[in-house]
Amino acid sequence: MTVKSGNHSLAKFIALIIIVAFLYAVNSNGNTIVPDRPLTKAEKKALQKKKIGIKGVSNIPERIYKNTLTSDNLAGFLTSRQKIIYYAYLENCTESNAFLADLESMMSKYPELKYIYRYYPSPQEHTTLVTCNKAGTNDCVENYLIQNCSENLCIINPTKRQLVKIAATDPKIAFERIYKYKNW
Repeated sequence: MTVKSGNHSLAKFIALIIIVAFLYAVNSNGNTIVPDRPLTKAEKKALQKKKIGIKGVSNIPERIYKNTLTSDNLAGFLTSRQKIIYYAYLENCTESNAFLADLESMMSKYPELKYIYRYYPSPQEHTTLVTCNKAGTNDCVENYLIQNCSENLCIINPTKRQLVKIAATDPKIAFERIYKYKNW
């Protein structure tokens, strides 16, 4: 009986060594995460950003959602199933118009982008006055986008409640990011 129980103890000991070695190998690999607790929302978001590699992502403030009524201009941007490409620019600016023409030409070569993105160039006069429909506030979506996306191209991801700004100077770089972020 001693021999059988000794073999059984040895087998348990070897199994324990294998488990410890496996856990060490998994935790020492920089690409693998084995948390000792569930990830927080912030940790999950940070991990998602790291995987996709999107720089400059910002969350759309909650006050914008609270102060935007369904009757406000661009209110549908907050609930759209598609990502939104938004560009507020001065309507008589030749540089902005050339940027848009080049960008539209590049986008037209990839028809699948029409199913992923809703493209919304927004020409503005010198002074744009935005009136939010909720009394006593200027924190509606249209005002927020004009303040954050003037002379920048923005991609809005309504499902994540996030926005990323892309400097609107080189249409080729803007298109590369639009294409890269299609799965964001």
